[in-house]
Amino acid sequence: MNLLQIDIGQSKVIPFVSISLVTVFMAISFVDLEQQMASYLALVGTIVVLFASVGLLLLKKTLHTFDIIVLLYIVILEIVSVINGNEWKLWLWNVFPITAYLLIFNYYEARYHTIIHAITLVLSIAIYCQLYQCVTHPDMWLFEGEKEARGYLLGGNYNGMGIRMLIALTASMIGMRYSKWIRINLVPLTICCFAILFMVRSMTSLSCMFLLTILFFIKNKKLLLMGAVGMFVGAFLFQTFVCFSGRGLENNELAVWLIEDVLEKDLTFTHRTYIWDSALCVFAESPIWGYGFFSIDWFRVHISTEGGMDNFIICHMIYGGIILLSLYTILVLKTLLRLIIIKDLTAMRLMAVFGVLCIMMLFEAYDTPLVFLLLTMMYYYPRQESFATLGDYVEEISIQENDNLASSK
Repeated sequence: MNLLQIDIGQSKVIPFVSISLVTVFMAISFVDLEQQMASYLALVGTIVVLFASVGLLLLKKTLHTFDIIVLLYIVILEIVSVINGNEWKLWLWNVFPITAYLLIFNYYEARYHTIIHAITLVLSIAIYCQLYQCVTHPDMWLFEGEKEARGYLLGGNYNGMGIRMLIALTASMIGMRYSKWIRINLVPLTICCFAILFMVRSMTSLSCMFLLTILFFIKNKKLLLMGAVGMFVGAFLFQTFVCFSGRGLENNELAVWLIEDVLEKDLTFTHRTYIWDSALCVFAESPIWGYGFFSIDWFRVHISTEGGMDNFIICHMIYGGIILLSLYTILVLKTLLRLIIIKDLTAMRLMAVFGVLCIMMLFEAYDTPLVFLLLTMMYYYPRQESFATLGDYVEEISIQENDNLASSK
């Protein structure tokens, strides 16, 4: 009978399979591939993981402050969506994966490396498949005038590829210390990411991937911390004085001179300032609670007939106003504080990674589950390291004792 007993808490298979199913659901857009059955199966798998993770929570009966804030965030957004008659059912598709992977990380803190292995494997396969799709379907990206925005395996829209690649490379960076295959896989995975982004000409993601690659080669913790802080400050200033200015940027002579004359760029950032200006006007009508999770039709009616929000912060201000913006700020600060406290090289690199993401989010409104997944990976990293260090030390002592015993015999 003892042979049939399974220690759920020490299992490697359960967290590996669970997080793999959830990652598949978030990473691959089966709908854009016109694979409805696969999409439903991925959703069912995620829901099964969700119920299982809730069961694990009932066993552990412990939630960290980070977990509570995330759950509060998604519940408030659901309530606001219902009150405003917006897409609360569609938001549930985001609630399922966020809750599932959050509780998996919570219960399997000591199996953090197993979770990282699963995320790396699934996203690596997805990225390699995306390269195959780009190579075999050049008509999707080869001609600028006929380039398709949707239909891509990795997230549907080519603008959504960047964050999936960022998470894949970040998970690989963390997993290098645990696995040889991840170290071997990192180089071709990085090359593949650059090749795909170059093909689809997603310049924001391509530039940030280049910056991320440089950061991975830096081994000085102070330099990484300074780089991260620099990116945070730069993103904050750009968000405040450019994104929040909207079309007001056109009245700033210094900005006009710098952007148009010196940098020779479009002052509207491909019409983004028009969208931001319109969104801020809508936000001003409901600044506290926002409007809930909106559909593309709602966006077309109230904000702009073309494009998307193209700014993560403004998008979530529309979702849940100052309330959600405050919760998101607390999550970020709490996560970064934990990384600063541990003072580990990988922790400093994770801070730099989030700095890169902050720059990317100035021009794209990435899927909330993916942004929160990266934050969760960052938050649980310090807690796991203390367990891993202790476990490795105990295991090493045990091996030494066994060797000494064998030699004495």
